[in-house]
Amino acid sequence: MKTIPLVKPDLPTLDDVAQSFSEILANGKITNFSKYVTEFEKEAGEYVGAIAVTVSSGTMGLLFTVQALGLQKRQKVILPSFTFMATAQAVLYAGGVPVFAECEEDLTLAPADLADLLKQHDNVGGVIGTHVYGMPAHVNELQPIVDDYARRQGRPVFLMYDAAHAFGSSLDGRRVGSFGQAEVFSLSVTKTLVSVEGGIVTSRDQQFLQRIKKMRNYGIEANYNSWWPGMNGKMSEFHAIIGLFNLRRLDSLLRERKRKAKYYFQQIRERTGFELLPWPENVEHTFKDLTVLVPQAHTAQRDTVMKFLREKGIETRAYFCPPVHDQELFKPYSDRPLPLTESLARRVITLPFYTSITEDEMDYVVDALAQYNGR
Repeated sequence: MKTIPLVKPDLPTLDDVAQSFSEILANGKITNFSKYVTEFEKEAGEYVGAIAVTVSSGTMGLLFTVQALGLQKRQKVILPSFTFMATAQAVLYAGGVPVFAECEEDLTLAPADLADLLKQHDNVGGVIGTHVYGMPAHVNELQPIVDDYARRQGRPVFLMYDAAHAFGSSLDGRRVGSFGQAEVFSLSVTKTLVSVEGGIVTSRDQQFLQRIKKMRNYGIEANYNSWWPGMNGKMSEFHAIIGLFNLRRLDSLLRERKRKAKYYFQQIRERTGFELLPWPENVEHTFKDLTVLVPQAHTAQRDTVMKFLREKGIETRAYFCPPVHDQELFKPYSDRPLPLTESLARRVITLPFYTSITEDEMDYVVDALAQYNGR
């Protein structure tokens, strides 16, 4: 029986990074914004078309960004419930109150529901959209909705994006990283751009990013004088070296992922009854996760399907189930049902997918899905 993991990270060989690792071990400059962190920030910013600042994790980047954009204590932040819990955790840590919104069929924040929520709530400090699995959110619809609310309120209201899945994604030729007031990427081992652990905050607002730079270093302005909320959110040189190596080959990795995703889609569509999520022609997609939907009539069988695949040696996940508003910590903030979010969350199965996956491995997964269909 084959064993097929959910992910395999794209990592350099030791030979690929040995020279750089030896250099920093010899000179002792292994942290505190040295050569490789500086290079990584420069090249990452050039790639996405914005300014980039590294942090220790995507979650830390979310927290710093929400704070640096001016969220006040007890202000509300609207965000989709179909997202990773870190999106909502950052709001709580920043002292805000999460308000959960519906998603579209592509699992990203629903503009119509956002507009309705903004009509109902006066004390909204900001909105967070999520690019789910690498699918860009409906950025061109969301921005005017937030701008209109800010005009009515007579004060700034931020729109930022949790872009954890989406380094390398683009919409209509514009890369994720320059939408909204800020975007936050994760670089952990399940992502398409891997630095092992780490994150990047991008924006076109230099003043905002200067604040992020202070916050990632305990909020120190100068001479151990802390002016800003902050903590240790620094990226090490080791992580930056790995991130740089992967960034410089990212386009080739994404081409390979796109080619294999097309093959997977074709096989799933032709040989199984499982449903595929939208992949519009104007979207470049990272496929951080490749997720299918159990047909709605068979929703109750989702966990049974996953068990069947596990018995075949195939690792899967139900990303993201339960949705955040149904998780224990966040139930006190859930004041209404989100029927589409709840329905889709009960149907998702994330299949094995990684840059090095073979057609033989994808065929094995599809064979198992087809076998389950035939039961």
